[in-house]
Amino acid sequence: MRLTMKRKIAVIEIAEILYRWNLGMSKRQISYSLGASRNTVKSIIKSAEDLGLVRGEAANVKIDDVARNITMLRRDNQGNLKVVQTKLEKWHEQLKIWRSQPNMTVTQMKRLLAEQGEIVSDTGLRRYIKKFFPEIDKTVTIHLETSPAKQAQVDYGYIGMLLDPVSKRLRKSYAFIMTLAHSRHRFVYFVFKQDVASWIDCHVRAFNFFGGIPETVLLDNLKAGVIKPHIYDPTINRSYAELERHYGFIVDPAKVRKPEHKGKVERTVTIVKQQVIAGREHQDICAANAYVRHWCLEEIAHRIVRTTGEAPWVRYTRDEKPLLLPLPKTEFERAIWQEGFVHKDHNVVFAGSFYSVPTKYIEQTVWLRVTMRTVQIYHNELLIKTHVRASNKGQWLTDPKDYPEYVSEFLEKTPQACLGMAQAMGDSIYKLVDEILQKPSITNQRKAQAVLRLSNKYDTNK
Repeated sequence: MRLTMKRKIAVIEIAEILYRWNLGMSKRQISYSLGASRNTVKSIIKSAEDLGLVRGEAANVKIDDVARNITMLRRDNQGNLKVVQTKLEKWHEQLKIWRSQPNMTVTQMKRLLAEQGEIVSDTGLRRYIKKFFPEIDKTVTIHLETSPAKQAQVDYGYIGMLLDPVSKRLRKSYAFIMTLAHSRHRFVYFVFKQDVASWIDCHVRAFNFFGGIPETVLLDNLKAGVIKPHIYDPTINRSYAELERHYGFIVDPAKVRKPEHKGKVERTVTIVKQQVIAGREHQDICAANAYVRHWCLEEIAHRIVRTTGEAPWVRYTRDEKPLLLPLPKTEFERAIWQEGFVHKDHNVVFAGSFYSVPTKYIEQTVWLRVTMRTVQIYHNELLIKTHVRASNKGQWLTDPKDYPEYVSEFLEKTPQACLGMAQAMGDSIYKLVDEILQKPSITNQRKAQAVLRLSNKYDTNK
């Protein structure tokens, strides 16, 4: 049996805790009514059960006996801790060195001592460290209350492997989570990718789930949302900026490597792993998403939150939903923005297909705005070209007008076009051009075009 109570507790206090527990009060109620910590109450009740006390069947006399036994065990435990402290005194300087090293933990110190033949209890070592090497700069947290509909927090979290119903194989999966900061009402959706398309799609799904839009969205500095992770000048991804404008919210990036600044959503990642993934066998990602939607609406939304004292669903329906910004009447056109480079062949590449751009932009950086139907190309914020989006990889979408005049002329005057022009000029010219084009080649095509250009200088009727 192991007791880790930190303060001296009189027998009468222990007996009172056990008396109330025996009458059916919950640990929370006992803790609140007596002003004792919940951990202390849990520890005493666990010790009493180990000693054979059965809830609802204990008489006052038996409760008093058990309380005295717990007190004695606690005293023995305190004596054991003194022995541990004596053993550790010879390791004091070594512990001091280890304590100053980065990433060092008490568990690691315990391992290192064991490697040198010194076996100590985890509790004893922790108390020794706390007594002689207290943290200089303790990490503290503060409670930040958020007004209804003012903020949502979003993040991705890796949750393990799920089956892809298309490829029939297991793939790394991530949970997209959006939490309304005031009510703690959550939306969770599992995805295989953390790219821009997934990021945008998940936001749209979340807004539809909540039936409205919060004023601000606090996000981590992942690339899908923020390209330049700078607290004072965050460059919002162009695709995400379009989503922001369409729905009317404000993007609010968190500080880099400061997950505690969006703690309401960070905690949910762990909760999802514990309550939705652990110990469950989901058929595939679709089944997992069906389950987690039910979990968001019917389970976690109705559990009391310690910090608010209310269930998320109560605060959401009463305070938050009426104040959310309304969903727009028009559907959001999902667009992907991608930086590109115009190569010497006049083309810029997207998803393995090639799109032509006018000559003047060769070797220039451009931006591509890609929707399901079109590819728009911008240079210095000016739209310079629009193409229909390629349906398959490897397609060349070329507008001859993008090439110099002499190139366009060459492309337009195909062998068939050359023969048609020659026929209009007379039989002799037709026979000459036809003879040149008997062997198909670019060189012969150029020769035929050169012959036809002579008509610009000489009269073909002579």
